[in-house]
Amino acid sequence: MAITFEALYQEALSLSDEGRIALAERLLESVEPDPNLFEAQTVVARQRLTELESGKAQPVSGPEGLRRVREAIEKRSQE
Repeated sequence: MAITFEALYQEALSLSDEGRIALAERLLESVEPDPNLFEAQTVVARQRLTELESGKAQPVSGPEGLRRVREAIEKRSQE
């Protein structure tokens, strides 16, 4: 009998933080990279660099950026 996604997910949640991270990394490594995704990411990175160099955007520190991302994720999960 095949295990369902939900059952596997629930089992994975019982792992330690380190175990879940290791599992996520191994799963990501098992997926073939999409060249179109890489190209799209490169386009966005170049746009961001241009915005920073022109002064249109202002850089933020790593911790501040992570704080903002976490807040955005939390807000979306509550919607």
